[in-house]
Amino acid sequence: MRVRLALSMMLCAASAAGAQGVRISLEAYREPVLMDTMRVNFDVDAPPAKVYEATLKAFAALDIPVGNTVGNAGIIGSERFHRMRAFAGDLLSKSFSCGEDPTGPNADSHRIEIAVVAYVTPSPSGASGKTQLGLAVVAEGREPAGPYRAPRVCASTGALERKLYKKIQEVAGT
Repeated sequence: MRVRLALSMMLCAASAAGAQGVRISLEAYREPVLMDTMRVNFDVDAPPAKVYEATLKAFAALDIPVGNTVGNAGIIGSERFHRMRAFAGDLLSKSFSCGEDPTGPNADSHRIEIAVVAYVTPSPSGASGKTQLGLAVVAEGREPAGPYRAPRVCASTGALERKLYKKIQEVAGT
């Protein structure tokens, strides 16, 4: 089944934090994943426009393909992408937990399908020149050899979100 990256933006004026309904459909999950619920927030000492541009550059630097963006809502979504063994300079098992077998972590031997969404919004504290950066990652893994097997859910370890945050800070000069 093809992964559908549905950036169905349901922008609600009721919430400054954004009730953006970014949903990602992956076969391993029974229902589309509401990425807002997976979001990890970071504070950045730079204005939102600068952080948004830095986020685009950080995605490119870490080889995360950009797919759908909604600049006026501060949302950057990746395209569906696959990696095997390594990603962003580390073994995949540093970023994802997909279970283990006798040879070690499945994330290092399976084909991992990944989606990343970044949310760039003004700081909820209202501080001028400050930004809240939300990062959400979801993945599934599939054994690359043998007969067709159902994909398995891969939980984020938080390492990719931290690496992306550090790269955004570096690019933004904060």
